[in-house]
Amino acid sequence: MKENIKILFGHYLAGKTNPEQEKILMEYLADPANADSEFHDVMEKAWTKQRGETDYSLAAVQGLAQIWNKVEERQPKSRSLFPLLKYAAAIVVIISASLGWYAYKKTQQPLQTTIALISKTTQKGEKVKLVLPDSSIVYLGAGSKLTWPSHFVKGGLRKIQLDGEAFFEVKRDTTSPFIVHSGQMQTQVLGTSFNIYAYPKDRTFSVAVRTGKVKVSENSQGKLKELSLLTPGMKILYHLKERNYTVHTERVTEVNAWIKNSFAFKDVTLPNMLKSLERYYNVHIELKSNKLNQCRFNATFSNKSISNVMEELHVMSGKHLKYKIDTGTKTITVWGEGCQ
Repeated sequence: MKENIKILFGHYLAGKTNPEQEKILMEYLADPANADSEFHDVMEKAWTKQRGETDYSLAAVQGLAQIWNKVEERQPKSRSLFPLLKYAAAIVVIISASLGWYAYKKTQQPLQTTIALISKTTQKGEKVKLVLPDSSIVYLGAGSKLTWPSHFVKGGLRKIQLDGEAFFEVKRDTTSPFIVHSGQMQTQVLGTSFNIYAYPKDRTFSVAVRTGKVKVSENSQGKLKELSLLTPGMKILYHLKERNYTVHTERVTEVNAWIKNSFAFKDVTLPNMLKSLERYYNVHIELKSNKLNQCRFNATFSNKSISNVMEELHVMSGKHLKYKIDTGTKTITVWGEGCQ
């Protein structure tokens, strides 16, 4: 057994052990019954190789003191400790790695470190560009909130929270899936670009893909239910209240058009469109007529002022939709007798 441990010890010093072997070694060395001098020949090699690289850190010195205490407790009074003194420097060098009893114990306990969270909230009419710790880029839309950790752990999940709208350009990392939580919905990728629309007060959730592949799932009572795998040009529209969804195609250039002040609406009801226009243009819109609730529009507005947008809606409705803009209060009143 001791011969095997000595061989294992030598491999550890050379950096050739795996986690299981290190566990066996550390548990053996942690036992006071094994704090004798059978490792002197191994330490001799460590002394020769490491004599110029002594570690004087607090952890090493404290660890060395504990080993001396163990040795002194086990040595007969008449027995000299001189052979061990020769290797004191070697023990200090390797203390935290090979005889670091406390360091090893800490690795067996769950990490207690807390990763700080960072949040960014945008106002109506505002959009910002953010760079995450992994170099992924996020364009955060108006009236939205993004929360992310101050750093991502390599090999772990890159989890963030979105309330609102954002376009993501995710840095590819096959060992660390990128997951966006939006209410009861979850979007997972490795490296791609996509847009999420997930305002908490709205009744719809959508994901549209520009590049790569995206998996969209619903979190139902703690269980994930995969809804769809999306590829470029695909968009999922999920109705939160009805808990049903549709998947359709759209131009990839329209996925993140809002970043450049181009807003595309496809078969959208007037109330939902007005909610989006409120956020984009930082105005308050009052819809005074229920007769307009079922009006649906297909429209794209590129670099238009809100007054131009309202005029185009007036024309598209067959002039049944009427509006009034109060520039002082930034309020738009909308009424009418329905659409053509």
